[in-house]
Amino acid sequence: MQEVSTMSEKTILLIDDDELVLKLLDINFRQKDFNVVDFLGGEGAFEKAKEVLPDLIILDIMMPMIDGWTVLKQLKEDDSTKDIPVLVLTVKGAAEDISKAMEVGACRYVVKPFNPSELVSLVEEILETD
Repeated sequence: MQEVSTMSEKTILLIDDDELVLKLLDINFRQKDFNVVDFLGGEGAFEKAKEVLPDLIILDIMMPMIDGWTVLKQLKEDDSTKDIPVLVLTVKGAAEDISKAMEVGACRYVVKPFNPSELVSLVEEILETD
């Protein structure tokens, strides 16, 4: 008999330069029994993703030093991380930004401000279909 995977076995890597956003996301995902790893800023985020190898990454775009575009490109070009779904969560809501994210390899694009419970549901949907 095959074991059924639960969301509590799923790990999410949160990458954002706003500590309050990280805390809000962390609380909401932990309430749904996800394993959560928070990472502040883009610098070192790609290396953290390679270390953790999460089931899904939530990535901000507008970060100092190394932005989310750079991190997303690195993730999608590396064999160990290219298949990890990346959900972009950013204030950048222009059509060209959404198109660029999808072209680079994001699976979804959510514009801030966002509804935390809707975001959790979206992540559950992504992980169930992946």
